[in-house]
Amino acid sequence: MNWYERSRRRILLDFHIPDWDPTFLSRFNPDEFAEYVVKANATAATIFANTHTGLCNYPTEVGKIHEQFKNRDILGEAIDACHQGGLDVVIYYCTIFVDWYWDTHPQARMVDFYGESRKVKMSNIGHPYRFSVSCPNNLEYRIFVKKQLEEICDRYDFEGVWPDMTFWPMVCYCPSCQERYRHETGLELPRRINWEDPNWVRFVHKRQEWMVEFADLITSTIKAKKPHVTVAHQSMVFSHEWKLGASVELAEKTDWLSADLYGGKYYLSFMAKLFYGLSNIRPFEQINSWCYPDIFEHLVTRNEDELRANTFSTLINGGAMVFIDAIDPIGTIHKRNYLTLGKIFSEMAPFEPYAGGKFVQDVGIYFSYDSDFDLAENGNELALAEYTIEPGKMSQGSSSHRNAALNLTKTLLNAHTPFGVITKKDLNHLSDYQIIILPNVTVLDKTEANAIRAYVEAGGCLYASKNTSLISYDGIHQHDFTLSELFGISYLGETQEILTYVKPTGKYEPLFNPFSADWPVTLKDSQVLVKAHAGTEVLATLVKPYTDPESTQYASILTSPPGIDTEYPALILNHYGKGNVLFSTGVIEIWDHDSTRNIFANLIKQLASRPFSFETNAPAPVELTLFHQQERKRFVINVLNYQQELPNIPIYGIKVKVRLEDTKPVHVLQLPEEEQISSVFENGFVTFEIPRLDNFAMFAIDY
Repeated sequence: MNWYERSRRRILLDFHIPDWDPTFLSRFNPDEFAEYVVKANATAATIFANTHTGLCNYPTEVGKIHEQFKNRDILGEAIDACHQGGLDVVIYYCTIFVDWYWDTHPQARMVDFYGESRKVKMSNIGHPYRFSVSCPNNLEYRIFVKKQLEEICDRYDFEGVWPDMTFWPMVCYCPSCQERYRHETGLELPRRINWEDPNWVRFVHKRQEWMVEFADLITSTIKAKKPHVTVAHQSMVFSHEWKLGASVELAEKTDWLSADLYGGKYYLSFMAKLFYGLSNIRPFEQINSWCYPDIFEHLVTRNEDELRANTFSTLINGGAMVFIDAIDPIGTIHKRNYLTLGKIFSEMAPFEPYAGGKFVQDVGIYFSYDSDFDLAENGNELALAEYTIEPGKMSQGSSSHRNAALNLTKTLLNAHTPFGVITKKDLNHLSDYQIIILPNVTVLDKTEANAIRAYVEAGGCLYASKNTSLISYDGIHQHDFTLSELFGISYLGETQEILTYVKPTGKYEPLFNPFSADWPVTLKDSQVLVKAHAGTEVLATLVKPYTDPESTQYASILTSPPGIDTEYPALILNHYGKGNVLFSTGVIEIWDHDSTRNIFANLIKQLASRPFSFETNAPAPVELTLFHQQERKRFVINVLNYQQELPNIPIYGIKVKVRLEDTKPVHVLQLPEEEQISSVFENGFVTFEIPRLDNFAMFAIDY
């Protein structure tokens, strides 16, 4: 059995301590660390070969060893201690963000918009500039990374490597980047953002290509020495905006996705589903600090309820949980936290043998790294495009592709709609999904457009909004949507008004309750103006406010109420081939009140060609996920109570219905006890009840 299949409980010991004080790391005891990882009921530990300081924890011939360890091989000692404790070992290796190399090799430093080499800001008290960043396009730095990785692989035995910080921390203007871009394109590096400028878009694609190449250098170097070792790059790049250089191609260079993910229930659920879909090997990893609210806190620790919620949120989405302990400067670890985590991991462990299978998802939110921008950025100088190490900070507006997709998570979870997050990687199996959602996916290349067209023609259902397919892959704003015939519309323009309304029509009005033709729904966004093709159905029309919200003239001084009816469609249903397409001229996915989220959920349910894979009467705080284990002839359903305020209040009388299609259930078992519970099978659904749910429950439906 592969090491990553043995367990989903892991610990990473952050070790970013410099050596200017002789007491730093003087009390680190590898044996004690391994002992407490075992006490935490974890089965794998990530230990550091180097750190953000650039200093090594082993006798290196390539770099510089930490002064505290100049007479010891602390990395080797830690590996031996963990292996003796029965733990799998993952080696941490930091790239790009390395102080020592930056200090000693100024020619490799990244250069900002102003031509300066400076450190990168981090989100700590005072927002200090602490991160030194070297450019992966610098040939000498690439050679250095390769030699250090080969040195580590030659000296030690381990199960995995976790290369950290494989992403762009800024838009770099160093000589290496300038020369490479000039050589490959014949052009100078652009200095303004413009998603409708081919040179800017070409540069964005080049940054993605260059990061893929750098990640491949790391992965291939390790696997050339140790083919059996797994390589899981820090995948923070996939959870942030275009600035970091994410792409589906980059995901191919890591065995699975693994990243620090900080945020609430809905953010974690979205990212887990994205990571599940992008990972070549599963489980993916969700990493979280056991300090609150994130990795920038050293002592305030999450309570057991928070740790439990994060852990089981990862489990129900097919992931492995990694918690971070940030070592004290003198080298001591936070023993109490290991013991607290031991309680949580001991609760998780009995469920692990039953986890896995194929994630059953009826709806796929399509996420595009080529559309991960906001058109409102156009014209901004790249000086405004710096990334800071700040969890959850985004510069995009609410209706951008990314934020529309993220907002959908709450809407679909609260409606208990089985969904996942898909990417260009999934184009060959779109038919696995009843409905594909394209949330303002501004850019679709020809391959994507053809796959989506074929999906609908064969009977798939599609929802798309606003600018979807309006800009070509190379940055040309087209006269019409690439998928115009699929949507059943033609592009005419866009409203000047940045606040508009959606007015339901005829038989579709009940879907909008409590809103109506007389009381249309507010949309805090502009809408595109379109002409509907013959044979389409208009579900709603565009209504404008009496006056432009940005003008001084008003109909109501505090609000911009609806006042101007138009004949422009706002929601259009088109029948294409054997499938159906619902197009929204505004990004209604950003609706954020229960009453408006319900409208979107109603529209998606109306679009479905058959009942969803499960239904429940559970309240919104409960998340359900379903996995199919075909080799066992079993469905596994996970039920997680994750309330905003913890600890959870128990929930009683939850009914769950699971669609079995052409099979019949043998029994329903509550796991891990494998205790049979009563159930009813009728009309293709097996129904059972959960009398009381405190935190988490897992059930098997054998057929």
